[in-house]
Amino acid sequence: MSNGTYHPVRLPMYDWPEVRVATAELESALHAALVDTLGLPPADMISWPNEIDTPSMWDNPGVLLVQTCGYPLTHALKGKVRLLGVPHYSAGGCEGPRYCSQLVVSRASGHERLEDLRGLKAAYNSPDSQSGMNAFRHAVARCAGGAPFFSQVFESGSHLRSLEAIADGQADVASIDAVCWALACQELPALTANLKCIGHTEGAPGLPLITSTGFSQDEALKMTEVIRLVLSDPSTAECRKRLRISGFSSASVEDYDPILKMELEAVKLGYPDLA
Repeated sequence: MSNGTYHPVRLPMYDWPEVRVATAELESALHAALVDTLGLPPADMISWPNEIDTPSMWDNPGVLLVQTCGYPLTHALKGKVRLLGVPHYSAGGCEGPRYCSQLVVSRASGHERLEDLRGLKAAYNSPDSQSGMNAFRHAVARCAGGAPFFSQVFESGSHLRSLEAIADGQADVASIDAVCWALACQELPALTANLKCIGHTEGAPGLPLITSTGFSQDEALKMTEVIRLVLSDPSTAECRKRLRISGFSSASVEDYDPILKMELEAVKLGYPDLA
């Protein structure tokens, strides 16, 4: 890679306060291994700006390793980043490198199927989220009949806020990343005790790990192998268990075609927008 400055490894997508210590430990292990393998001088490493938001990290030219979402990978980040692979998670709805979303409602609602939610309120975390929007849109498209399905749809800002909105009665349903749901059940049982899953969306490859396109293909292959080793090393077992990470697979951008297929199928069914 050409001379420049690089930013530390960040895994922001499931970095809740409850698991910050475990996330930081794994970030540190990955960072040390990658810097050593790539021979990057310590002087070339600079901290991320304090106020930087997660999307601004993804295509930063100095990114070393960061986790993103599959929908931005196939849309806003297409051709702008280098995909390395995807962690495996131990959570219901996850299998190897794939995951899905859980359709969550209030336990007291009596709703048992997505079809029961017609005319009610839905929350989603972000318009560029595979788990909270695209997979949700695809699932609803199959029963919407080409017409708006909900009486109200609103952006919550995060999966956790979507769960809180359901618990508070502000929303009736949301599509929650299967890993987020498992983490919420693990870390926030008082919240999830009042909620339940009534189904799940179709699966897709999980949240990818990406790096700068400034790294060569040979360097990327070395990085992929380093990530594989760190995510199987006994020294990271404890933090990985807390984060529910159980393995790693290399991946290609073409592996994420199911995300594009979901989007296209929703459009063909006359349901281009979550509504």
